[in-house]
Amino acid sequence: MPDIFDKCDEFWNRIKKVTGDHFDPDVFFRQFPVTNCLPNVEIEGTEYLQIATNDYLGLATHPEVVKAGTDICSVSGVGTPLGARPLTGNTAMHLKLEADLAKFRGTEASLVFNLGLGAMSGTVACMVGRKERVFVDAYAHGCLHDGARLCKGEASWFGHNDMDDLESQLAACPLEQPKLIAVDGVYGMTGDLAPLPHLVELKNKYNAQLFVDDAHGTGVLGDNGRGTPEHFGVEDEVDLHGGTFAKSFGTFGGYICGNKRALDFIKFVSPGFMLTKALPGCMTNATIKSLELMQSMPERRHQLWENITILREGLRNAGFNIGDPKGAVTSIFTRGAMALTAVRMLMEDYKIVVNPVMYPAVPYGTSIIRMTASALHTPEDMQRLVDAIVDVSTRIPLLEGNEAAASKVATVMPGAGITSAGSNGSAH
Repeated sequence: MPDIFDKCDEFWNRIKKVTGDHFDPDVFFRQFPVTNCLPNVEIEGTEYLQIATNDYLGLATHPEVVKAGTDICSVSGVGTPLGARPLTGNTAMHLKLEADLAKFRGTEASLVFNLGLGAMSGTVACMVGRKERVFVDAYAHGCLHDGARLCKGEASWFGHNDMDDLESQLAACPLEQPKLIAVDGVYGMTGDLAPLPHLVELKNKYNAQLFVDDAHGTGVLGDNGRGTPEHFGVEDEVDLHGGTFAKSFGTFGGYICGNKRALDFIKFVSPGFMLTKALPGCMTNATIKSLELMQSMPERRHQLWENITILREGLRNAGFNIGDPKGAVTSIFTRGAMALTAVRMLMEDYKIVVNPVMYPAVPYGTSIIRMTASALHTPEDMQRLVDAIVDVSTRIPLLEGNEAAASKVATVMPGAGITSAGSNGSAH
């Protein structure tokens, strides 16, 4: 007789079928030390070069950020405040961080959540009500897809960065129907950007609002590090700015910035804000400091981009198709689960740590080697990684599978890849 756990076996059978001998769960769920934000980490007595962190600016270990967090822990404990924001969790620190974020973004207000996922999914879910509609990019982070599925209105998906597809869907709706367009600023697997100027044109033409989850863009793009909207010069045209503190801020949590009218509504109706404890004070205070440093230390962003440029030029010169990434994420797509084999070889033979990503975070039948440099790396670190990948490609058909997989990713449409089975599992 079937039971609810049968799907577990079916899932793993499917994974093994597409990955074959390359699938190695020990690679996919490796154990790391808690110091994994540093460029060099020690694992079981061996030192590794680690180019797999989301701590883009190296602020997670900055002494001032660490002190800001530990100062609160020493007085108030680790997890406090232990109440939800509407109860006992609304402290002066939370209000200061929200005021600082709103000033940074140039918006009327902001809301701080204890989780980026809750900020994004909760905002979409509560903002799109009955007889309203949301349009989500097929490659957007899974939290935006979850919010679209949870909302009480209509939800639909458009091909990744396919403005013709989006416009045809917008044009099919009554002009007076309230609409929300939800996209990532920087896509976390491919590293490419949402075409925000074109999206602004469409949202104005069809009476929609625009929500940008700029988790990977904030701190990285723009003359002042304000992310993808600043990069494109459309900050005032983005209606809701979302993000996480778990990337360039080097801390934890999430936020939404926008007009006070919308944020006051979200504050009262979003389960991701109302029904969970407040962001711990140690994280809140640390994030206040990291936001301050993000703005006062542009040299960190400049160093990050020097590293990224060396890495990408080296890979392209070696013949790899890495697409057109504009954020800090650099990916090599390949067939099946070959990326897992390559990542294992890089770790075992070259003492370099990068990340493997496979379905359902990327299209079925592909996997990627995902590399994320930080401001704490050096140009020499980047060249060491390039040389190691080139050497790996002489031992397994990495380069041969790269072009075919990159083409598949570029052409996959909703329902035929990361959105298959009605789910987008992409990870921030």
